Amino acid sequence: MSDAAISFLSRDRGAAWRVALLYACAVAAPVVAGMAAGLFDNNPAAALWFAPPIFLIALWGGMAPAAVTMVVALAAFDYWVVPPRNSFMLTNLSDLWILVGLAPCAAIASYLGMRLRRQLTTIRRHETRSDALSLLSHAVVSQGGSEAIYFAAAQALSRAYEAKAVVLLADEHGLKMVGGSRGATLEADDFRAADWALANNVPAGLASEAGGRSRYDFWPLSIPGQSIVLGVERKAGGSEEGLRDGVVELVGGYLLASSPPPRKLHLVR
Repeated sequence: MSDAAISFLSRDRGAAWRVALLYACAVAAPVVAGMAAGLFDNNPAAALWFAPPIFLIALWGGMAPAAVTMVVALAAFDYWVVPPRNSFMLTNLSDLWILVGLAPCAAIASYLGMRLRRQLTTIRRHETRSDALSLLSHAVVSQGGSEAIYFAAAQALSRAYEAKAVVLLADEHGLKMVGGSRGATLEADDFRAADWALANNVPAGLASEAGGRSRYDFWPLSIPGQSIVLGVERKAGGSEEGLRDGVVELVGGYLLASSPPPRKLHLVR
């Protein structure tokens, strides 16, 4: 088994453990809240015990785990708080309305948690990409040589997308990797996809036959007298967002700034 395959399987196992832990917490948190409410609270305000678990699970994992927490919270509230306790039986209509009233409160807590999670994710992504591009700009300004700049460009893409990234340069013998983030390697299918992107002057991603067989998404960058291909290891759904948020274009612009004139950039959207 290749190192790339082992790395892929290791990431998959790590992701599976994280998902399992998330859903275990999504079930356990409202159960603990229900037990605590049953022990220390004996009134309808005990519903407040369930708001923090729902909010925190939504903040951590998003919609699906929060929905699981909401369902378990309703069951736990019925079992430990609503009389008769330690039973799912409802004897009074008022108890049913209390249980029904808990559902929208749980939904609001879940929604607020998800909104905050999205905002924090967006802020973190922007900060990471800003830092990555700042490091690349320092490498260009310091004029540390082409190899250092190619390496910095790969590092910037890697940090921006939290994935492995490469920079390939075309010469008379074809494409060669001149910069790569830690652990980045290319196989035959990857080089074929990069060659296809450069030859057709279009990105090679999931939508293309050549790109579909590669582990990376590639974008060709044409500078007079020089042809470069930028690659980012594909994550779930592909890395095509790089053409929407401008990160690939910015990295290409820094590479252009480090090249001698004339400076005309062609990056295909």
